[in-house]
Amino acid sequence: MKHRQVEREFNQRLTQGQRYILRELRIFFKLITDEKVKGEVNILEKAFRNSMTQVINRELNILRRNGFIGQELFNQLVQIYRQHNMHEWLNNNTLPTLSVPIPMIICSEALE
Repeated sequence: MKHRQVEREFNQRLTQGQRYILRELRIFFKLITDEKVKGEVNILEKAFRNSMTQVINRELNILRRNGFIGQELFNQLVQIYRQHNMHEWLNNNTLPTLSVPIPMIICSEALE
């Protein structure tokens, strides 16, 4: 079971909202020249690459639907990061208790 959990963490699937904001953050990173902002973008990218709560995923999907890009997206992500205390997740290397993945065993014979 422990091996499977490590494997899941390594091969983590990202939601549509996460893929969108990570793609847009990479584009924004290429456009900026301020090293301080680049450092903040790196922190945001690391934080939003991890597993998210449903509330954060919902907010990311709203950003995607509304087409936020560039500085606007960056400002919104900073607000979400602070609002949900995501810095604590990075420091503790733990996920919020509500988003810990629950292992599921699927019997392939039942699918036939």
